[in-house]
Amino acid sequence: MNGIRVYFVKTMLCCSAAFFCLNGVSAQDNRNGNMFPDSTVTARFNEARKKKQDKAVKLSLKERMAFRANILGWVLVTPNIGMQFDLSPWDYNKWTIGADIKWNPGTNQTFNACLEYKMLDAKIEARRYFRESLTIKQGQKRMPKYWRAYYWGIYAGYTDYTMYIREGFTGKHFGVGGTAGWEIPVITFATGGLDLDFGLSAGWIYGKSKKREHNDGYEFTNIKDWHFTPYPIISEIRLALVYRFKSVKTKYNKSKR
Repeated sequence: MNGIRVYFVKTMLCCSAAFFCLNGVSAQDNRNGNMFPDSTVTARFNEARKKKQDKAVKLSLKERMAFRANILGWVLVTPNIGMQFDLSPWDYNKWTIGADIKWNPGTNQTFNACLEYKMLDAKIEARRYFRESLTIKQGQKRMPKYWRAYYWGIYAGYTDYTMYIREGFTGKHFGVGGTAGWEIPVITFATGGLDLDFGLSAGWIYGKSKKREHNDGYEFTNIKDWHFTPYPIISEIRLALVYRFKSVKTKYNKSKR
């Protein structure tokens, strides 16, 4: 009889312990669910955090390269192409250097002198990439955008342009300024990945220009010799496709060890 009583007491204790454990797990799941209700997104977040904690990996020469083209430039009849290169071979590297060129040679407008467009623009650029912290603070409900790689940087360039639609401007200038934006992965291939770059560049210029006006013939007015602009000017709006042999999804996301 005593044995049955002891067995019954032990059974009740085990059931009670299991009940409290299940309640604790359920409450924890509910708290996690309130923070990140999408289990798939949470899994990806945990994967990204684990990658950041993994050991550093050395990249090959081609994995440090990237090739880009500004879609907006092509739409505006300005063919362009650019190249970017990681300064360090390690995947925790954040610094890159790049160069871009835009060129439209124009045509000899013998039949319609009122319309002319020529463009030559070349620049070099240095960028530093970073991401949002993957550390979740207590009470935080917004999921860090871990898939984005943000950047800021500086550039220097030269531009020679002619833009006439009956009237217009022609000139040339040197420019220096800053650039900022972010990149997101779009498609991943077995040999690399295609990323999308959203960004803006603006800075000061040192140049000369003149305006063409039509008044019983064409004449140039508002002629300005070499001078500095007193305020920054937007030099580029980017909506660019970037091809990498190693997608931005797996780069610029680790800490140096």
